[in-house]
Amino acid sequence: MNSAFLVASAAALAGLTGFGVRTQDFTPAQDLSSQESGQEAGVFSQWLTADAPECVPVSQIGSVSRLTKLTPEQFQFVRALYIAIPPVSRELPPGDSAVVASADGKAMIALVAGGQACARFLAPDFVLSMLVQVGRGEIGMIGEPI
Repeated sequence: MNSAFLVASAAALAGLTGFGVRTQDFTPAQDLSSQESGQEAGVFSQWLTADAPECVPVSQIGSVSRLTKLTPEQFQFVRALYIAIPPVSRELPPGDSAVVASADGKAMIALVAGGQACARFLAPDFVLSMLVQVGRGEIGMIGEPI
C-alpha cells in the first residue's frame, strides 16, 4: 500500500468514529497475498493452516491481536471476496459480520457467526485499502453512468 495514500487517508478519516476499518487502524505491512511465496502469517498461522479448526472463537483471535469490527458494507465486500479466493467457493461462507485482526504488521480477516470465526484469510495491503474505500462509501466508476 502506498504510504502517501495511508497518510492522506488517515488525515481525511481522523475525525470519524464508530466501527469499521479506517486507515489509521493499520500500519503498513508487507504484502501477504501469497503464502506460497514464503510469507509468514505470524500470530495468525495457527488459524490458517490446512489442519486448523473450521471455526474458532473470535475471543481466541482477539487474545493475540487487535480486532476491528467491519461495517455491514465492508462485511458484504469481504464475503464476496472470500468466495473468490482459491479454492473458489460455490456457497456463501458462514457469517453475519466480519472483523479484521491486526498484529505485528499483519492482518487477518474473519467472517463471524455466533462469536465464531469460520472463514479466515490473510489480508494484503491492497485489500485493506479497498476496505477503507468501502468504509468511506467510495464508488469506483468506469466511464459515464447510463
